[in-house]
Amino acid sequence: MRHEWIVEEVEKVFDELDAHLQKTAGQSGLKCPDFCGMCCRKIDIEASPIEFMPLAAWLYKTGRVDEFLERLDHPKHPWCACFDPDASARGAWGCQYYEHRGLICRLFGFGFRLNRESLPVLVTCKIMKSTQTEAVAKAGEMAAMHPEEMPIFSHYFMRLLAIDPDLAVPQMPINDAIRIAIEKFYFHYLDQQESEK
Repeated sequence: MRHEWIVEEVEKVFDELDAHLQKTAGQSGLKCPDFCGMCCRKIDIEASPIEFMPLAAWLYKTGRVDEFLERLDHPKHPWCACFDPDASARGAWGCQYYEHRGLICRLFGFGFRLNRESLPVLVTCKIMKSTQTEAVAKAGEMAAMHPEEMPIFSHYFMRLLAIDPDLAVPQMPINDAIRIAIEKFYFHYLDQQESEK
């Protein structure tokens, strides 16, 4: 039951975050360029296992664990296993599991970090900075006027930390984080099957 509870709690945090990001993006005008996916092409993205507990649960419920583990075990490219680098050529977004993406995936481009003066600073990509100068400037103005209203990376990380520190603290390559989340569910379901015998 604990794993299901963790998934529910993480999904609650993500639902609140998505609403928060949608509000600030709507007010600032920030948006990802259509079918871009350049941020997913970074090979050094780090995440924590707790971010992918909802993905792991969904993979188990839909019977897609083996298919996904095959991707992790035999990668066709060095990026996140959720990313399809050919999607943009088809006029589609790159993340094949967008609904179950991690915290870093949700926040990057639209979230804020706190600087040394504890003021929010937008964390976004070079593409958005160069093509959406007005929206980036507007986001900066909003942060200066209402810092308490900005979606802050550390605030949402602390929310996940409160759910399960052991799963939230370790930062590691994103595919390793996904694998650990899947393994947690594997042992959870294995224990469940044993107790039902």
